[in-house]
Amino acid sequence: MEGLLEYKLFLDTNALLNLQDAAFKEFFVISQKTLEEIEHIKTDSRKDGEIKYKARLIAHLLDENYGEFEVVRYDSEITKIIESFDLEETPDNIILASAYKYNTGIHPIIVCTDDLNCKFISKNIFNLETKGISELNLVKNLDEYKGYKEVTLSDEEMSYFYLHLNENIYNCEVNEYLIIRKSDGEVVDYRKWIGEEYKTISYKQINSHFLGKIKPRNPHQILAFDMLQNKEQTINVLSGKFGSGKDYIMIANALKLIEEGKFEKLLYIRNAIGVKDASEIGFLPGSKLEKLLPYAMPLADHLGGQTGLELQMMQGTIEIEHLAYMRGRDIKNTIIYVSEAENLTKEHVQLLIGRVGDGSSLWMNGDFKQTDSALFRMNNGLLSVVQKLVGHDKFGYVQLQKTERSETAAMADLLD
Repeated sequence: MEGLLEYKLFLDTNALLNLQDAAFKEFFVISQKTLEEIEHIKTDSRKDGEIKYKARLIAHLLDENYGEFEVVRYDSEITKIIESFDLEETPDNIILASAYKYNTGIHPIIVCTDDLNCKFISKNIFNLETKGISELNLVKNLDEYKGYKEVTLSDEEMSYFYLHLNENIYNCEVNEYLIIRKSDGEVVDYRKWIGEEYKTISYKQINSHFLGKIKPRNPHQILAFDMLQNKEQTINVLSGKFGSGKDYIMIANALKLIEEGKFEKLLYIRNAIGVKDASEIGFLPGSKLEKLLPYAMPLADHLGGQTGLELQMMQGTIEIEHLAYMRGRDIKNTIIYVSEAENLTKEHVQLLIGRVGDGSSLWMNGDFKQTDSALFRMNNGLLSVVQKLVGHDKFGYVQLQKTERSETAAMADLLD
């Protein structure tokens, strides 16, 4: 598979000043002119106190994080670039010409600026990929929305809740769950707000011909089972850290629904992106399927290995496809299952949603902390779909919290 070009973020002076320490979550590039402007702002008596304070802060951060960013020198080549585009040698044009100089096939960049004129010049004259700060969509933890709320209720509060199930007492979004605990912490009920009432959930444990008996191991997995077994929700997302059960839960529920005749097959899709900072293994020999199989091993691991996966494929239960071959397809009566979806852009996700035909559903899972390219950290499709579709009656989301793979796997958290 062809490797993905690693995009880098090029910040103009205002973007750097406004992002502050958030800028250092990614390796970024700036112009030498930006360094000059920051030093000038720090001491300029005409600047207001707030902007001078921001300049001092960012100067300290740049000094403290030396090596976490790159500076493009302001030299004669920059002047030649500006002249070749018939522009004046202003500070803004020097910065954008620096971005143009840096932008190569090896190091493509995304210019970040909120200045309207800079955006126009960057996009329409230098032809550079350009975004405002609010468009960056830098990956962050979705602490504000997990797909559920957890409440601990006294006996009196419990009684009031059950007498007013048609009132949205806890301000839940449509299809957001409620985990209800007694004062001693014991979970006593699970409900879902469906827009008109808090409805009891109705998930089933799995007894699959192929996988055997499977049941959820914690309250959040219970919600995931319920979400995936609801065919009325046609876009479902599971997020969570390593070992939380994202793939296993999706595969088990998918195969059970196929056995019950609710879907015809599972179409497994993964963007073939290598692990961040791992060396490339080069081009793989063989047919398209043989090239895709290594990327489908997370699926095979839950099916008894590659032999189990190939058996399901021969039976027509599972199909494997690369993201690049999805354009133009109309997929019916199928679970379109996307693993490692943190490595998708918003445009990738839009493409996949557009493939969902009659009787089909799109299931995606991923870990927002495991993106393998700066491109996906700046334009993250999985994050976009959660942020934009929350509250839609066809959309479901559950964030898994606990590592269930093994005690050893859970030790990875100790390295944070």
